[in-house]
Amino acid sequence: MSQLTQPSRYGLPSLFVSLWFPALLLIACILLVAFGVSGSSTGVYWSYFGTGQDPSLLMGEPRPIRSDEWLVQSSWVMSQYQQGFGTFNQTLPGGMDATVQNDLPTLDWSSIFRPHLLGFLALPLDQGMAVRWWLPACVMVGACYSFVVSLLPKHPLSATLLSAALFLTPVIQWWFLPTTIWPVALAFLAMTGIVWTLRHPARWVRVVWAAAIAYVAVATAMSIYAPFIVPAALVVVFFLIGFSLSESRDQGVPFRTVLVRLVPLIAAGVGAAAVLSLWIATRLDTIRALFETVYPGQRFEKTGTVGLEGLMGLMGGPFDQALLNDGVEGLGGNQSEAASVLMVALFLLVPLIWLITQQWAENRTIDWLSMSVVACTSVILAFMFLPGWDSLAHLLLLDRSSASRLRLGLAILGIVSVVVLSERLSKARIRSVPWSVSWVTSGAVLLSVVVPWAYFRTSAPETIALSPSWKIAAVLIIVCAVAFSRQWIFAGSVAFLLASAIVGLGVNPLYLGIFELNETAVGTEVRKIDSREPGTWVGIGSYVPTAVLVQSGVEAMNGVQTYPPEEMWDEIDPSGEYEDVWNRLANVGWEPGSGEPTVSSPVRDQIRITFDSCSSFGQDRVDYVLTDAPLDQECAVLLDEVNEGPSQHFIYQVTPG
Repeated sequence: MSQLTQPSRYGLPSLFVSLWFPALLLIACILLVAFGVSGSSTGVYWSYFGTGQDPSLLMGEPRPIRSDEWLVQSSWVMSQYQQGFGTFNQTLPGGMDATVQNDLPTLDWSSIFRPHLLGFLALPLDQGMAVRWWLPACVMVGACYSFVVSLLPKHPLSATLLSAALFLTPVIQWWFLPTTIWPVALAFLAMTGIVWTLRHPARWVRVVWAAAIAYVAVATAMSIYAPFIVPAALVVVFFLIGFSLSESRDQGVPFRTVLVRLVPLIAAGVGAAAVLSLWIATRLDTIRALFETVYPGQRFEKTGTVGLEGLMGLMGGPFDQALLNDGVEGLGGNQSEAASVLMVALFLLVPLIWLITQQWAENRTIDWLSMSVVACTSVILAFMFLPGWDSLAHLLLLDRSSASRLRLGLAILGIVSVVVLSERLSKARIRSVPWSVSWVTSGAVLLSVVVPWAYFRTSAPETIALSPSWKIAAVLIIVCAVAFSRQWIFAGSVAFLLASAIVGLGVNPLYLGIFELNETAVGTEVRKIDSREPGTWVGIGSYVPTAVLVQSGVEAMNGVQTYPPEEMWDEIDPSGEYEDVWNRLANVGWEPGSGEPTVSSPVRDQIRITFDSCSSFGQDRVDYVLTDAPLDQECAVLLDEVNEGPSQHFIYQVTPG
């Protein structure tokens, strides 16, 4: 076994260490896809249409808060499936570009760079959903493992545990979507590629890593969701600078030689930029429409916006078990916004700073790699808590993200800090930091738990009650702090994984297939009526009529618009009176009203419109209405009443009064 794990002469992992865990991940991914198992929360619909236990729910429970996944994106995926994967989805009148945002499968050339969506084009729907769910996650976990063993080639088991702990991090689990996962995967893949590029002499190795990084970079950038891309990219930039300077000094080679070795990565970056430029140029009108919206538009965040409650939420990682029990008090506005990280990156600043000062005191050299980790962590924390440097934050693109999304960078840095601390101690031939430093580190952990506990005890006692294992999680994090500073990597990794499991395991269910609203009685009836006499639909009431109409693929004025389709809004608001209200990324829904449509936005990502079937708009533009409550309007004639499980839906036809 020692032969299999023996590092190469370049200090890189052996072929066995490099491949055994990624191979297991691949096998697991194939099995999950074959059986159509995902972590989708579309089973939320069962409470509306089913009775008893949902037979497709294998483990856990669907999470209503994950509506971006089960209500928005899954509904549009179903709509694309019904419409044949066109580049323009025709549900909203005038159509909406399906190749930008919402992460939808299309028969467009850009799908080549969205591997998680290719399953929908080649496999049955259930298997396609499983590919979309697991492929980015497997790449992320595999990339994290590869990064760890690239710097710690003798620790494959610890690398496995650390990558599993990353997977279970609350901020990843509660935001679990390809748009969240790909930036993390890219960060670890890029940092791994940087290590191999600067340490392996073979040119083909550098080219392969550069090509892989460029491909995932394009896949990540096509999500155009900057709030998660920015923190991941920030970590990579700091790591690139620190590792390049460290390698130049440690190997005794001119920095110019280091730059030459980075040429394939630079070339790959140029190639990725060219692909993205082509992609943007071929859908410029859509990109422009997105940026010209009122929300999100050109949204910028201020520095230093996190107050006391935000600080408690950030430091409240051990209490994130409360989120699993529907408790958010004191942690954030909802489970996704409240989801935090176990702040290993913050605690390990203590031994990293000791190491930096020790190196300087002994031989007047700067440990650039450790310095880069400390600097990156400090920049993220400064953006959260230190106001007054908005111009610099804008230059660093930090204001494209937000305090809650930047937590993703701290999740990445948690792994990076563990690996860099161990690698630098080994390089310096130091077995561990002094016990005094370890105790200071563990004391910092203890303080970071006691302070939020005291706050929650008076301001949010329910959070403590709903997190019964917070003491165990806190002890495990203290063990992490001591173990990693003492170079007990395996013990620290076990503690890290167990703590992550307490707060992150069970966020998402295991679900067989996808709950298809088209197979419900009301979905079947909607498609039947529309196929007999096609028309334009309006859904009134809760989100269920909207979801039914979107998934059915009929033309409807409901659903989440990424930007406002001109044709639809010319019909609803021909004078443009409400343009500031509807010119946004938002969920479009309807409610009964009187007269011509009036448009309001109760919250920034919701649009509510009044509907009167006897109005000029109703008479000229709408043919059918789907509601989940009776509609008492003279010009709406009941076509059908559909009952299934506890749900009740009514289908009306708009007729002359």
